[in-house]
Amino acid sequence: MLLLAVCFPISAMSQTAAMSPAMMAQFKKLPKAEQQRLMKQYGLKASDLKKQSAKDKSMTDSDAEEYLDDESEQQETQVEDTGEKKAERFGLNLFKRKQNLSLENVPVPDSYIVGPGDQLLLQVFGKESLTEELTVERNGAVSIPDIGAFPVSGLTFAQTRQLLSDKIKSQMLGVEVALSMAELRTITVFVAGEVNNPGSYAVPAMATVSSVLTLSKGISDIGSLRQIQINRDGEIIGHFDVYDLLLHGDASGDIPVQQGDVILVKPVAGLVEVVGEVVRPAIYEIKPGETVAQLLEMAGGAKPGAFTQNAIVERVNKQNVRDLLNLDLTTAEGLQVQARAGDVLRLGATSPRFENEVVVAGAVVRPGKYAWKQGMRVNSLLQSFWSDLHTTADLDYALLVREVSYGGEIRVFQFDLAEAINNPLSTDNMQLQPRDQILVFHHEDKAYERQDLNEFFRKKAEKAGWFDEESILKFQKAREENGSADVKQQDGLVLQIESLADQAFELILEQKKATQLFSETRQWANEEKWLMAEFQSFLDKALTDPETLAKTVHLRRSELLFGVLEKLRSGKNALNGQRIVYVSGEVKVSGDYPLVENGSVKGLIAAAGGLKGSAFMDRAELTRAYIEADSGDMQVKHISFSLRNVIAGKANQALQARDKLNIFAIPNWNIERQVRLTGMVRFPGVYTIVPGEKLSNVLNRAGGLKPDAFAEGAVFTRLQTRQRESEQIQKLSQQLRADIAARSLTPDGAGVAPQEAMAMIAEIEKVKPVGRLVVDINAIQQADEGADIVAEHGDELFVPPMNTAISVVGEVQHASSHRYRKELLIDDYLALAGGVRKRADADRVYIIRADGSVYVPQSSQWFAVSEQGLKPGDTVVVPLDTEFKDSMTLWTQVTQIFYQSAVALAAINSF
Repeated sequence: MLLLAVCFPISAMSQTAAMSPAMMAQFKKLPKAEQQRLMKQYGLKASDLKKQSAKDKSMTDSDAEEYLDDESEQQETQVEDTGEKKAERFGLNLFKRKQNLSLENVPVPDSYIVGPGDQLLLQVFGKESLTEELTVERNGAVSIPDIGAFPVSGLTFAQTRQLLSDKIKSQMLGVEVALSMAELRTITVFVAGEVNNPGSYAVPAMATVSSVLTLSKGISDIGSLRQIQINRDGEIIGHFDVYDLLLHGDASGDIPVQQGDVILVKPVAGLVEVVGEVVRPAIYEIKPGETVAQLLEMAGGAKPGAFTQNAIVERVNKQNVRDLLNLDLTTAEGLQVQARAGDVLRLGATSPRFENEVVVAGAVVRPGKYAWKQGMRVNSLLQSFWSDLHTTADLDYALLVREVSYGGEIRVFQFDLAEAINNPLSTDNMQLQPRDQILVFHHEDKAYERQDLNEFFRKKAEKAGWFDEESILKFQKAREENGSADVKQQDGLVLQIESLADQAFELILEQKKATQLFSETRQWANEEKWLMAEFQSFLDKALTDPETLAKTVHLRRSELLFGVLEKLRSGKNALNGQRIVYVSGEVKVSGDYPLVENGSVKGLIAAAGGLKGSAFMDRAELTRAYIEADSGDMQVKHISFSLRNVIAGKANQALQARDKLNIFAIPNWNIERQVRLTGMVRFPGVYTIVPGEKLSNVLNRAGGLKPDAFAEGAVFTRLQTRQRESEQIQKLSQQLRADIAARSLTPDGAGVAPQEAMAMIAEIEKVKPVGRLVVDINAIQQADEGADIVAEHGDELFVPPMNTAISVVGEVQHASSHRYRKELLIDDYLALAGGVRKRADADRVYIIRADGSVYVPQSSQWFAVSEQGLKPGDTVVVPLDTEFKDSMTLWTQVTQIFYQSAVALAAINSF
């Protein structure tokens, strides 16, 4: 293909329908299938090649004819890409293939009848040598120089050889005679009836009926393959049934033709289609009286997986209406039913499910299907922790899923896997029944070699076209550079190649949640829809399909349970009250679980992977919904009980369908509350705090501030504040966009270009919130109750060194910092910065204190120095004139967000 593309541009070829000799030579070297594909792709017809053969000697007329034959055959068998492949008629293509009827090198049998026009090669050796080419004359004789003429027409080749040998040896003593056929005579045969090209054909004398039919381009669609008649001198001398040759290897009907023979192909009498689980589904021609057994033999017989007990025959009845007939092909009665023209015989497949099977799935070494036998128990399949289970297997919790009705109703049994293996006499070593499913889970919600499952879905995604080779290379390069595992697709969705299975299950759960809320919370991208569908199909087939079953070892607990829970939510299982329970709180794997037979709180805790260390043992709560007998209304009640007694076996709290178990946490259990102190504190570091501890106490534990600490410039950040700031920035961005859109619709906004405004919004969205909270460190150190605050987990306090600079930013000629001088006024610092710009709003100048607070000077204090005037570490901000811009008052808030964040980050980074 690459060689062809280099040799010549195919697109140009399709337009000119001409190739150079070199191009044609390269084209002929390609495989036939590739040639036909290129001809189809670029609109090059075989007729074009034939026309070019007159100009280019690299392709003969016979080559072009071969392409024409292939093209016509391809057109006949071509089907629509979107439709089903149409059934082909068996044996019809036999005579459409190009065959070479040159018989020059074919051995001549002794039974060949010699006739006028044949050329014989005579060799005499011994005392005398003679080589002579003899031609059978029209009178049927051959003439040998110096010996005589001998009639041979009508004799077989063996008789001719013996005759000439005897004659020559009688006249020439001490010689041996060898006779061979040089060239065969050409005879004329007429082909009539239902063939593609009827007419008279000149063929070699050894040609048979099948070879002559090949020259006529084969039998037409309405021609019979089984009613081919050979006429000679007005009499029928033979019948040729192609099926005898194709199905039984019987070529007795394919007799040699003679001069003047007529081959007559009759119209087809009856066709029957065989589809389904047979070796060779196709359309077959039948003769009157042939049975279904013979028809099945034509189709190669039924496949091993065919359901022969209930084959279906579609047949037109006497009322000229299609009818169905069920046949049991395992009985002689069903096989002896006679086939009729127009019948369609369908053989379905047997069920892929096994009657006597037991399925083992999950955290086992050999997940799969096993043969059930009477008396089989759990330890018959799982006998050893080391050889049958993975080290990650949960030995305290396993499930047995059992079908209790043919309608798909199931019951779930829970057992202790370790007890079943160690103690064969225990009740946990349950006796198995046919079609039971044993589910073994990993510890908590872990998985085994999860990367194999992700690789499985990655290959599926790549095959589906979501990940091309270029994307994979980009992903690998990004991962090498910065550990990124993201690959962006064409519609903007970001899929993580190394966690496709995890994403798929999360998307399924998100979709189910959205459906339950009767509202779609988002638009699913194409890749997400594909991934959800693929993983949903994978989970649905997890316990039935052998390939998928082998991969259940990689599934987590919630994923392996997915199919069981879906069954419990549907069909007859749902009518019985959805036997599902829910556990939340201080368990290792919270979520939905099947309600097992005789289910209890203790068993549900085992199903959830056990309790966390933070579980409160003295009290747990069970929420139960029930229908009140008198009113029929749904009621809810809460049942409190001692979890300690349940675990110890002193109490048994039974479960009912739809129960919700909540395990509480020990109050103040989480001691991982930490505060970070950095900068100019005596002992900087991370300090663990207790609930309610004040920031002043943490400072005292850190030894207080150093002498050169700048307490007024301390930066205190909090996680909750950072989150709120992020939300405020998002709201502000949305509000600004709305204002810009509204202004563009007003008459006075027609001349306002929104590009600058949109650029400012983009900058706002890039701002990372700091989460700074204004605190008075000096007052906190002095144990001022009004200034002190309660420390929270994630708080950070940074105390910078002494700062004696005043910064001027905003709409000034040169934003800069200057040494603090008590005698200088705000106007002096603005002058040091080169003065304000034309777009500055000089009436709204404000000051950001070093502690993060904002001070707006009053008009009476503008040129005065007071206690609330400039202080060391302050930042003077000259805002943009919003009236000059476009009358949007929100710009003031925008600039304040920028400068406050910048001041805080500058303080932290300067240390």
